[in-house]
Amino acid sequence: MTLHTTDFPKKAAQMAWEGLRGLDEHKLALVDTLELLMAPDRLLAWKRSFHPSGLRLAEVLDRASPLVVLGGDVGCGKTALATGVGHPLATRLDKRVRLIEPPPAIRGTGLVGEMSSNIGELFRGAVAKVPRGGYGLLLLDEGDDLATSREQLQAHHEDRAGVNALIKAIDGLGPGVRLAVILCTNRPDALDPAIVRRAALSLRFGRPRGEALESIVQGLFEGILLKPRELREFLKRLPTDPPYTPSDLIHRVGRRALLAAFREERAVTVEDLLAAIEVVEPTPEFGGSACGDA
Repeated sequence: MTLHTTDFPKKAAQMAWEGLRGLDEHKLALVDTLELLMAPDRLLAWKRSFHPSGLRLAEVLDRASPLVVLGGDVGCGKTALATGVGHPLATRLDKRVRLIEPPPAIRGTGLVGEMSSNIGELFRGAVAKVPRGGYGLLLLDEGDDLATSREQLQAHHEDRAGVNALIKAIDGLGPGVRLAVILCTNRPDALDPAIVRRAALSLRFGRPRGEALESIVQGLFEGILLKPRELREFLKRLPTDPPYTPSDLIHRVGRRALLAAFREERAVTVEDLLAAIEVVEPTPEFGGSACGDA
């Protein structure tokens, strides 16, 4: 099985991570949790300093599975966070962090035992890819394809066996392995409860509103001469039912405005962005929810 890897720290990744706006709380929670999962000695040192007589809460957290779940609507930043978190994590741990991504056809062709076998091979390969003295992050994008609730599978043996294999593989990871799993899904409510229970952190991603939306729009307007009233007018005219995803704003609205200015060989203006939102419809909602911990 061929696994794609990316090593951090990486300068380009730092710029991309800092450019993810409207997700500050999610970013902080993800880095903090991965640090505790992958470097439990740091939690132990903290506990010795501040709770020398012991701390029940720390003991519970110390036994958490090395799994985080990022779930919610499409285009709201799940995969961007998962593929970029290696940089701030490597910086904080002062060690090399390797992102490990499997090929898309993990499920296989439906032959009996194939999916379970592929999952076992994937985890063995990921453990082997963890850099010496460093850490690894195994990304399962569209993870619901592997972890859909066994209650929803209508007794399909192969899928049930696959979920069992995934649970066993996650449980088999320990502090000595120095590997954590990031599972991304557009359908968090479809995940098997046993997977959800094991997650040390579950984050829900929804369409930005309020301060998160304003932060994304301000990033969109960087380099454009803009008056405060024009920003307020733009925010007022954005669709709300449903609202835009961050991807809609950046890659569809922003791109359309840029192309209009490029075509006419002039600077981008707020009028270009206003014209773009008149014709660019939000991506249809797909089971997302408001941002926050699950």
